[in-house]
Amino acid sequence: MQTRFLTFLKKTLTATMLLRVFLIVTCPLLIVSCKKGDTGPAGAAGTAGPTGTANVIYSTWFTPATYTKETIFGTYGFKYDKATTDITQKILDSGTVITFGKLNGYNPVIWPTDQIAQLPISLTYLSGTDANIDTWSALLSLGNLEIRLVSSLNAYGSISNAHQFRYIIIPGGTKSTVASVKPGEVSAKSSPLGDQMNASINEVRQNYAQMSYSEICQRLGVPQ
Repeated sequence: MQTRFLTFLKKTLTATMLLRVFLIVTCPLLIVSCKKGDTGPAGAAGTAGPTGTANVIYSTWFTPATYTKETIFGTYGFKYDKATTDITQKILDSGTVITFGKLNGYNPVIWPTDQIAQLPISLTYLSGTDANIDTWSALLSLGNLEIRLVSSLNAYGSISNAHQFRYIIIPGGTKSTVASVKPGEVSAKSSPLGDQMNASINEVRQNYAQMSYSEICQRLGVPQ
């Protein structure tokens, strides 16, 4: 009887020890397993991107159908008035308006096809045996952009309607609402790259006279 009791006790102790060993080995594994699938704590909120302060307004290319001829002190002038509400008093006071010309009405020898340059543009070429100077300029007034050509020799009775023009305005916070020219608007507001955009805008505003058309468009994000 005593022998049987000792055998039973021995088996019970052995089972108990094995259970303890099993629990010691298994519990850490269960803990590791549970932690592996847990969702970590939420990270700190990111810093909002800088807010831009300048908008860039641009027109599509427009082609004057006809020009008005006028004579000032004996010199012919041809002009075309482009009405646009983009040119406000604020723009006249503090904005930057850059006007570009694509003068495809000339012989390509004088002006290569689809070449683009900022106005004012001066072209010197022979008209017969005499040197003629054509000067294209852009004049601003409230609600209007005037495209003007003056020939030093009064060489023209009319102007080709193949010439094209467009403008880019840097006003600092104004959107275009002129549907007639299908304007576009590029803004640095609410953009993660707002500070870089504003830096480009300021650089163009200060140095546009030394920049090419493609460079200005690229820096301002304006489609060409």
